[in-house]
Amino acid sequence: MVAARRRRRALAVAGPAAATLAIACAPTLDQTISIVSEPTVLTVRSDPPEAATTSDVEFTALYVDGAGAIASAPVSWAFCTARNPLANLGPVNPECLEASGSWFVPVGVGLQASGAIPDNACRQFGPDVPQPMPGQPQGRPVDPDSTGGYYQPVRVLAPGTTGPSITIGNTRLSCGLANAIGNVSVVFAERYHVNTNTAVASLSASGGASPGSTMLSTDAKGATNQVQASTHITLSAAWAVCPTVDVCGDGFCGPDESAQSCPSDCTTPKGCTGAERYAGFDLETQTVVDQREAIAVAWFATAGAFDDDRTGRESSDTNTTSDNGWQAPAQPGLVHMWVILRDDRGGTGWAEYALDVR
Repeated sequence: MVAARRRRRALAVAGPAAATLAIACAPTLDQTISIVSEPTVLTVRSDPPEAATTSDVEFTALYVDGAGAIASAPVSWAFCTARNPLANLGPVNPECLEASGSWFVPVGVGLQASGAIPDNACRQFGPDVPQPMPGQPQGRPVDPDSTGGYYQPVRVLAPGTTGPSITIGNTRLSCGLANAIGNVSVVFAERYHVNTNTAVASLSASGGASPGSTMLSTDAKGATNQVQASTHITLSAAWAVCPTVDVCGDGFCGPDESAQSCPSDCTTPKGCTGAERYAGFDLETQTVVDQREAIAVAWFATAGAFDDDRTGRESSDTNTTSDNGWQAPAQPGLVHMWVILRDDRGGTGWAEYALDVR
């Protein structure tokens, strides 16, 4: 059961295509998944987060333990090409959770690795009709998620406390539309812009012994943030404010802009690192519609206790912050904290903070 817990935690934070698998095994009452005490891949980022087949992507693992982020490790990456059986309710084929197999395409070793999306990804995991298996009837295309997305899984094999642990990340696929009639596919292609990874704009803290709100410095700046032991503080994670209406020259290429109508924003398309507005496809009405991303926030620390492991904002909520409470430990010492943002199109970003508990 220990291995199952570790696997479940990794899958639960890797991205949208992995979220369903998190409920495969009910947690025990003494398990707090937001507290890091052993080597764990908290999440995986694909850059870009959305790519066409044969396009190169770079993967980065946030690999941590009870002492903070791990600087180097023999993390092994591989694309999983095993198509998910229709009868399987999980997000990926269980074969993707194996350590080896003919269905894996090696990507690289290290905390970062780069590789090209397999050329058959839109047939295996997208809207294209799959290649029939010998002696089997013709399969059907994969159903998209609620954002119209399809995903190429990538397996991450990392050293754990008692053996290798497996995490499943993913890259959203640019495969075009399926089942669209007339010129809808053309309209969609003109209006849809690939996703951009999210980013933590800031993290502030309030409560405890200090009045007001204090902006915390990230660990990347080599700074620590003082916190009084045994106090309960409110943390507020913020992300970028994305346009709700496209205005040429605002620095973002939205669904109503193109390289022709707004070359300054769209010649090299610029995305927003918050909840982006994007073009979606309504299968029932056969129309292209405006949609907006939801943002999920995952909270992790090496000590203390969060009020919630997960917070966030629905796509209909235009607020650009998400709050969570954290109880500082009674014992003084250095606590590492990670805030991970994910949008529901597969974009991922994070920030690490060092808290000096006194």
